[in-house]
Amino acid sequence: MKKYIFLFLTILLVFAGNVSAQPKSNSAGLTEKDFMKAVLKSDKFKEFNSSILKDASPQPKALIDEKGKQYGWTVQYEIEFNEKNISLDENALVNFSSLLSFSFESGKELKVRLVDYSRLIEDQAFYVKDLKSGKESKIDISKDDTFTDYLAEVETKKTQLIKEVAKVSLASSDKAAASGQLCYYCTKYEWRGGTPCSSANTVSEASVSTQLEQNGINPDSVVVDCYVPRHKVCVDGEWRTYCPIQ
Repeated sequence: MKKYIFLFLTILLVFAGNVSAQPKSNSAGLTEKDFMKAVLKSDKFKEFNSSILKDASPQPKALIDEKGKQYGWTVQYEIEFNEKNISLDENALVNFSSLLSFSFESGKELKVRLVDYSRLIEDQAFYVKDLKSGKESKIDISKDDTFTDYLAEVETKKTQLIKEVAKVSLASSDKAAASGQLCYYCTKYEWRGGTPCSSANTVSEASVSTQLEQNGINPDSVVVDCYVPRHKVCVDGEWRTYCPIQ
């Protein structure tokens, strides 16, 4: 009887050993092609597809740990989110590009996050929202030189643009008044400025990364090298008899 019990236990141990020896499914073994296929098939990509900036060129990035071992993939798409009406006067608003971030981390499910830069000026912060759980984290940039210098530059350019439009307005004010025209309406926009991921300030990156980590977010999978958003600029327009609702 003892012989059979010993044989049974031996079989169990061998079986358990074989199970533990099976390779675990993880994102490190996922190819770039398979990762991108999962991204493009996801519901969130389809939902935001029309908002993706067409001149953006997203590049998948391998996530590498401190030992140099790959543990996942990430890719970000520049999008226009929470768009504001733009009027070229003292109440002019600035639209910033945001990011739609996808990542596979350590074999977990596909993570989808919205990195919302639309309130940079108003809140001196951007927000990272997990689009599956709904959890949103606020990342303060008020003491970050890269962001504050950039916002100051945007404000200066906005003021210059308003002055240029004011000159045109003054030159045609009589004609506009006679026809009842009230507002300058933008008909063509361009995305300008920002800091591409490859040349961002490392001090700024550390500041932002620390806050992301404190909120339980992997900085590498959300904001690659401290991306600074682009801003939307009106480059052409016309006078109309109504003003856009602010």
